[in-house]
Amino acid sequence: MALECGTALHEVFAAVRLWQLDRVQGLPKHTKYNGARIFGELRWNMCWNHCVTHTDERDQLLELCFAILKSGNWKDDEKDQVRTMTNMELATIVYCDEQLPKMDNWPIYVEDKENPQSLVGIEQVFDVVLTFDDNYEVRYIGTVDGLVRKASTGEYFVDENKTAARLGEGWRNAFDMKHQQTGYCAISSALFRFKVFRCRVTGLRIKPANRGEDVYPFETIERTEDSFQHWATWVREMAETYERYKDDFEHATRYTHSCNRFFRPCSLLSFCSDTPTGRLLAYHEHMVPMDPSPSERAVQE
Repeated sequence: MALECGTALHEVFAAVRLWQLDRVQGLPKHTKYNGARIFGELRWNMCWNHCVTHTDERDQLLELCFAILKSGNWKDDEKDQVRTMTNMELATIVYCDEQLPKMDNWPIYVEDKENPQSLVGIEQVFDVVLTFDDNYEVRYIGTVDGLVRKASTGEYFVDENKTAARLGEGWRNAFDMKHQQTGYCAISSALFRFKVFRCRVTGLRIKPANRGEDVYPFETIERTEDSFQHWATWVREMAETYERYKDDFEHATRYTHSCNRFFRPCSLLSFCSDTPTGRLLAYHEHMVPMDPSPSERAVQE
């Protein structure tokens, strides 16, 4: 549910950027092309044509986002009272009200304003091979939410969205060293063909509390060449660990500090604490294939 909710709201974030590309940056052809690229031509045209009937900018933006939400695959689960369509709509209002006044200050990257099919900084899927000095290779896939330019300085930032059940200074501080943002800066430098060392993050609470803590935007997360080296070391270690134990999970190292991360027990705790015989039985009789992530689906198409 958490991944599905995050996917639904990331479609909203993409829609907000597309609206900015059209209404603030004046690039309707780029918007049309990238809307079809991200959502499919039929769905995008339906949602866009619905929103432009409004004359007020805020109403336009909200109607587009609501149409994107309602035309997606989300279905409420009665067991989850946090991740609901109603809460996502309320969070969408909070996010749009946060972003709308700032759009002039953070233009979206556009490679060529004359060519609608040129690279833009919205939902760019990457599928790259990292090659180490000894020719060891790792396939690395994902999606860059956005790439924007800070108008006052001309500096480029990876524009990252995060959804969370709670936000705060502790949540924010975790990004100072997170490998995910380091990797996005490294990959963006290759994808957009110029150095990107900075990241801008906006956190959004899935269930707004209406206490002024529902959205948490911040900058700058800055990375260095040293950061990229440590990230690459981590990527390789994770890949080698996977290769070592993918057919022998019973002997994999246990990192038990992760059993209660994010202040709740891991959903696989009962599996790991079972007997070797019980784990083997559960693996073969109860495990099911996992649906591909949005990034995996994108690179498979």
